[in-house]
Amino acid sequence: MLSRDGLSGLTLDAISTESGANKSLIAYYFGSKGGLIAALIDWVDHDDTARLIAALTEDGAAGDAVTTLLDIERQGSKAIDAGLLFFDLLPYVLRDDALRTRLGELYRWYRELDGWAFSGGDSESRDRRLEQLGALTVAVCDGLTIQHAADPSFDVDAVYDLWEHMVRGLLRDLHRDHSEPAEAGS
Repeated sequence: MLSRDGLSGLTLDAISTESGANKSLIAYYFGSKGGLIAALIDWVDHDDTARLIAALTEDGAAGDAVTTLLDIERQGSKAIDAGLLFFDLLPYVLRDDALRTRLGELYRWYRELDGWAFSGGDSESRDRRLEQLGALTVAVCDGLTIQHAADPSFDVDAVYDLWEHMVRGLLRDLHRDHSEPAEAGS
């Protein structure tokens, strides 16, 4: 409906008519148009996020968490329809205080999830730089999604391969920083 009718066409009445569901039930579960949009935003990345968490929590999976994370992100960047839906909703979300706050919390969670993946699934590792690398990864992935949606011939895989190489180098540097003894007086 959103693709066909735009944001103004996304109303409780229209959803009730289209789905055959009772408008009162829709209002009960979603509350308002804002609630519908929040549910759509949650839905866009739900499957990828669930696959990532499952993959990273399986025995032995944390050994190559970088590849696991970036492969799932790579597939997400190629999902043009989901990307278009998210970017269709984004202007509305950013203008609504409650939705903007919810999106901010979702992005904070993505940064933490990526930082956790970069730590190899080590919950004890709380290096702030891992979460910052997660923030960069979220930004790179969103940017690649936009570029791929604008130009489906864009070679997303080559850029993800380069990003993985860069991430691995940064992680080696961070690991080396932690393993070197601190200099006297530092």
